[in-house]
Amino acid sequence: MATDSIQHVVPVEDGIPPLDIQSETEVFREHGGAGFTVTKNTAVVRSTGERLQFHVASVRDGKTGAVCIAEQILSDGTSTFLLARHWRVATRQWAWEFPRGMGADDEDSRDTAIRELSEETGITVSRDQVRILQHIHADTGVLRDNIAVARVLLSEEDSQVCNPTDWELSNSRYVPASTVCQMIAGGEITDGITLAAWSVYCAHFLFPPAEMG
Repeated sequence: MATDSIQHVVPVEDGIPPLDIQSETEVFREHGGAGFTVTKNTAVVRSTGERLQFHVASVRDGKTGAVCIAEQILSDGTSTFLLARHWRVATRQWAWEFPRGMGADDEDSRDTAIRELSEETGITVSRDQVRILQHIHADTGVLRDNIAVARVLLSEEDSQVCNPTDWELSNSRYVPASTVCQMIAGGEITDGITLAAWSVYCAHFLFPPAEMG
């Protein structure tokens, strides 16, 4: 379904932003790694004149990353989806997630999705197998990021090559959509980017607006 055919459910006309940003200053930058950066923004509340400070974090200067919804189309026409078991430093826990990663220089969103899927799982796909559904932001309050939600169509032959190669990934599983939903409802999938990407997929393919009436 073409995204340009979707109408806004609730029409809205945004006014002038409530904050007047006065300045932005970089206060921390990681050298190497993810290039984690923190900037301090000073602003004035237009309605009161109150001065405020906000800190915004980013990686790779906000370059677009990608999250991969790798969908295996089976011979009977049904689909299964690739979930990977990652260990994350921030939570110090294992978590089921869709493969994803940060963008690199001279990459577009599809290139990033292809590279990250290959690095994490060993699966190699062509650009024709990747469709960018839309872009999301992990946390509009404190993160300056842009994440492309990529649907990657896999054949059964592609999926047989799934061998985790990333140091932070231990296992992977192909599961049907019903199992993804059960894992979310049961608290087994808690990663915000994975949850957001799945909602985007559902809105496009499982519960499109035309069917919802």
